This record gives sequence, structure tokens and C-alpha cells, in this order.
Amino acid sequence: MATWMLSADQQLLNLDAVEYLDVIDVFPDDADPADVEAGTVAPAYAELVAHLGSGDEVIMFDDEDPEVVLHAFELLKAYLAAGPMFDAARGGQVPSVQDLIDRSSAQKN
Repeated sequence: MATWMLSADQQLLNLDAVEYLDVIDVFPDDADPADVEAGTVAPAYAELVAHLGSGDEVIMFDDEDPEVVLHAFELLKAYLAAGPMFDAARGGQVPSVQDLIDRSSAQKN
């Protein structure tokens, strides 16, 4: 059974088609590549990206704080490790990574 999730721009994505997930730093458009390479430019934000077998990339989540994106990555890994069992908390809805973060925050409170 396929595992479906909404991407950051609300695309429906079959996670079974994902070859790997990655966290990528995104630098300002006007940043000098030499400065980026030297490490003197800070990333503008980070993205959690799903890489598909087709070569396409789908942004699953992004945030200005790379720690938030790494946390989202860990939550997504845990979600996938739980398997395709029915999740009554979703109420039949297809979740997004933001939903996983919101659910995690609600459980802490």
C-alpha cells in the first residue's frame, strides 16, 4: 500500500517513489559562489527535499532555522518507519511534514 504525503506546495506525493531525502542549505540568490564555498555566507534557509527516481526533486518543508528542518527530517523518518498502518489521528487526511511538526508540538504540551 502506498504512503502519500503533501509536499510544501501541496502536491500529492507517493513516498514509495522517493529514492532518498536530503536537507539542503539554500543561499541568497545574490551570494558570490566563492563566498559560499569559503563558508562566509550564511544560508538564507534550509529545505527538506525528496529526490525521486525520475530525477525530480520535491520540497517537502523549508524553514529559516536549519534545526527546525532537521527536526522535520527526523519526524518524517519516524513517520515512515511506523509503516503504512492506519493513523486515526489524521482523520483520513493526507498529512504534510508541517502536520507532523504540529502533531509533535501538540504532544509536547
